[in-house]
Amino acid sequence: MHVTPIHPDDDMFQGSHEHYYSVGSQMADFVSHATELAGAHTPIILELPCGYGRVTRHLATRFDPTKIHVADIMVPSVDFCIGAFGVVGHYVAEPVYEYANIASEAFDVAALGSLVTHLSSHNARTVIVHFFSKLKSGAVGVVTTHGEKSREHLGIADCYQVGEAARQHLLSSFDANQYGFVNYPTDHSLETKTVDYIGDSYGISIIPTDWIKSVCEENNLSIIEHWPGAWDGHQDVFFIRKY
Repeated sequence: MHVTPIHPDDDMFQGSHEHYYSVGSQMADFVSHATELAGAHTPIILELPCGYGRVTRHLATRFDPTKIHVADIMVPSVDFCIGAFGVVGHYVAEPVYEYANIASEAFDVAALGSLVTHLSSHNARTVIVHFFSKLKSGAVGVVTTHGEKSREHLGIADCYQVGEAARQHLLSSFDANQYGFVNYPTDHSLETKTVDYIGDSYGISIIPTDWIKSVCEENNLSIIEHWPGAWDGHQDVFFIRKY
């Protein structure tokens, strides 16, 4: 079986092929589960952001690639996914958290993996509102956050390379049941290519479950299932239905 090589600009690849493929396959599992929850037999799927296809490569083997739509602010990554996996691509343009060029109420299932994990409360709320505007009524979205398990990891070490003061801020915010966010320091080495595109609005967030519940309640959304730490033993996974 042909395996598409990992793109050299893929920040998600940190040297371990096994880990890279495992994490991508896990998200594809979540999307498959969301498809079952939505009762969609031939789903139209949105993956946002897609990056250079860590998840897309797995989705394209499980679903019809022509029904998979991917989007990212990084134009080369979208082009790579279109060419390598045969999916439909969308270039995220300003305003970058509103996705104006993606059709509304068009998707049965959608994945928002590891994006609000890097945004302020204001930007994360904007993303969630506009992301779910793209879903049909009854559709299910998969949303991941830095939550309970991330707090556990961060309590042990500065796993996000934010510095000690910022680490303590994130911990104290989460422990007070508040949304925590810090910008990446200039000398960090995580997701540098993404940061080059987005700029200083990108960093690390840590999000209490109550914040997700509140945003859902405000926007006619319902959390169906919540799997703490389910993605890579790290990020919380929420399955959220749009009504």
